[in-house]
Amino acid sequence: MTKTWQAQYFDGRTPTHRNVTVSSDTRGVRIKFEDGTGRFWHKADFWLQQDLQQGPVRLEYGEFPPEILVVDDPEFASNFGKNIRNQKRYFTPFLALLTVIIFPALVYWGIPSVSGLFARFVPLSIEQQLGQYVIDEIFPNRLICETVPGRQALEKLLMRLAPADSDYEFKLEIIDSDLVNALAFPGGKILIFRGLLEKSPSAEALSGVLAHEMQHVLQHHGTENLLNQTALSGIFKLLVGEENALTESIFQGVKMLSLLRYTRELETEADALALQLLLQAKVDSAEMLTMFRVLQKQSPSLPESFSSHPDTSSRLKKLESLIAENPKFVSEPILSPQSWKSLQNICQIVN
Repeated sequence: MTKTWQAQYFDGRTPTHRNVTVSSDTRGVRIKFEDGTGRFWHKADFWLQQDLQQGPVRLEYGEFPPEILVVDDPEFASNFGKNIRNQKRYFTPFLALLTVIIFPALVYWGIPSVSGLFARFVPLSIEQQLGQYVIDEIFPNRLICETVPGRQALEKLLMRLAPADSDYEFKLEIIDSDLVNALAFPGGKILIFRGLLEKSPSAEALSGVLAHEMQHVLQHHGTENLLNQTALSGIFKLLVGEENALTESIFQGVKMLSLLRYTRELETEADALALQLLLQAKVDSAEMLTMFRVLQKQSPSLPESFSSHPDTSSRLKKLESLIAENPKFVSEPILSPQSWKSLQNICQIVN
């Protein structure tokens, strides 16, 4: 007789749960409801969201918002873990050799090089759809700040900074959140959080951050990261026979966040090119350094896996050197004091 365990089932649409019984084998898990009906989740279609050694087993199935199954009994964790280990029969010695030798080479050299090239050929319409999808997935309930004077000030910033020959139509959203950060997404959408706006000492300082995020878009960095992640996920699944729910959960957990985490090389590139935007727009680039020093004093507003921007001290030194190469540069105010005040107060009214 098949062993069953008590569990809680959430349908992903309502906050309440249903009490169910669940059984597990090498093919997947079977769920039986109190009314006698049942569901079977094949192992390739769900993923593990919690470690088997820590607390209850939590399984998720389907697209966002997923169906969720929570099993408290540690005996189920042991049984489920054995089934996962049984799936490793697909991981042959030959594939292990590929993992040790070839896979790291692809990760560090091959895939990034190819992804950077291919990212520039992704149609703009696809990038825009991708960017909006990621925003809605990560910040589905975001509160967007909007006032007429504040929006007018934002548009002035955009008109001054955006390259005239760019195919991108940049769109800014000010999000009512304490996060001291700004994020750029494929296609041209940029989110600026209220916390960053409040910490910005001037419109020119904010422009430095905005120019940096704009360059992430213009250089296709988010799209490049997506291609990297997609390729790595596909190779890893191939190596494990696409049978391991645990490895699937790893990629499900990081695929969205990886779009927004850039390497040191990409950050350095965005910094240098952002400085070019500021110089072309006649915006005081020294204020970008001021903004970086402010950010350096802030504790991270987001987990490290979500927002990289590493090694601020090194970046400051490089920017100082680049700015020193233009000693005769003359800047012009990007916003009037009144417009800057309107922008900083944009979250007083939230629609």
